[in-house]
This record gives sequence, structure tokens and C-alpha cells, in this order.
Amino acid sequence: MNEQLNKLLQQAGFTEKEASTYIALSELGSGTVTDISQRAKLKRSIVYLILEGLIKRGYVSSMPDSKINRYIAVDPTKIFNDLKDTVSNFKDALPAFLAIYNQSLWKPKINYFEGEGVTSVYRQIEHAKQALFISSIAPFEKYLPGEVENWFTFAKKQMHVLGNMHLLADTPADREFGRRLKGTKEQVRYLPKGMTMDMDISLFDNKVALTSLQDHIFIVVIESRALYNSMKTIFDLLWQQSVK
Repeated sequence: MNEQLNKLLQQAGFTEKEASTYIALSELGSGTVTDISQRAKLKRSIVYLILEGLIKRGYVSSMPDSKINRYIAVDPTKIFNDLKDTVSNFKDALPAFLAIYNQSLWKPKINYFEGEGVTSVYRQIEHAKQALFISSIAPFEKYLPGEVENWFTFAKKQMHVLGNMHLLADTPADREFGRRLKGTKEQVRYLPKGMTMDMDISLFDNKVALTSLQDHIFIVVIESRALYNSMKTIFDLLWQQSVK
């Protein structure tokens, strides 16, 4: 449990050692630097510095009227409220950030992701008005198995304004994928026999995402209206020649 709380605090802006110190102090109720360092398994000199920083941020306070300095952790609700304020402020500033981000519309924006960054792109795709895919399910099930099941769950909620379109290899796994999508807005067609895909090509929101479905998983996302339109033309041609 402590490991999960530590990671959660790190996501909230704490360093790993700050998180360990805060959790240790929360468990103690109150404690001296020695108590905290023993509980958190950190050096006393480091704990002094960490406490100083947490006090400045309002997450730890020192107890008055004690011969030896003792500290207490503030209610974790404060951390939650600070995060809500940060999200609210960022939401208010988002138009300004987007204005800066989109200044150079003529220049393609290229991003490269590995690991969890790959799945974060697919979370973006889920919320696109419509997405077009040229892919194959077998490599997905091998290298990103959770994404296949996640897509079924999302598709059944019928959250897309337009039905996504899937051009898949004609394999048993891809046929099963198409069968399971019946009754949703998703449209599925199959490439000619013998054509396989070791890469997923996704078109959405003026972006082209290329995912390598091999031992080293990575995704390249290119944001370019011109490239998107060209790739969509190719997709439309393949769609016309594909098998329902």
C-alpha cells in the first residue's frame, strides 16, 4: 500500500524521498527527525532538508512548545485541494497554451513516445471525433493486449460522434475483432488476402500516428493537416477496395 501511495504522491509533484517522508510522518502521527529518518529509511541530513521544503509548501508543520523539534503531517486533503486548484488554473490557461502551441501551423509537429507514452496516445484517440485505422489485431494482442480489450469496452459505450473505421488484415484474429464490434458504430473491413501489418497506422484530429508492433514498442505522432489529408485519401482508396 505504501508503495502505491508513494507513487501517487510522486504524480502529485512530490519527489520519491518527499513522499517517503510524508508517509512516514503520517504513520507516526508526530515525530522527531530521528523518528522520521528511521521510519522512512533516509539519512537524518536528508530528512532535515526535505522537511524544510515540505514546511514551505504547507504539507508539514512543526509542533510548538517542544524541547526537541517535532513535526506533524498536514491533512492529505490539502494535497487534494491543491491539485484541484492546479487543474482548474491550468484549464483556465489552456487556451493561451494552445495559442502558443499552434502558432506555427505550417510546420508539422512530431512527437515520439515509448512505454506508457504509447498508451497515452491511444487514450487521446479514444476521444477523437473519428479515427481511421490500418492495422492487424494479432500483433496488438501480443504486444499491447490491454488495448484490444479496452477498445471493445470503449466502443460499446457508443461515445464517438462518428463510427471509427478499421482496415484490418484478413486473419482469424481480425475477423473475431470485427465480429465483437457488431452492434457498435465501429466499421470494419479487411485488406486483400495475404496483406499483413506489423505497424498500426492511426489517423485522427489532423494527426498521423505510426505504432511499431514489434519487440520494441514505440509510436510516432505527426500533426500535419496536409499529411493527414494525403493519408486519408490513401485510406479511402484502400477502403473502396477492401472486403466488407
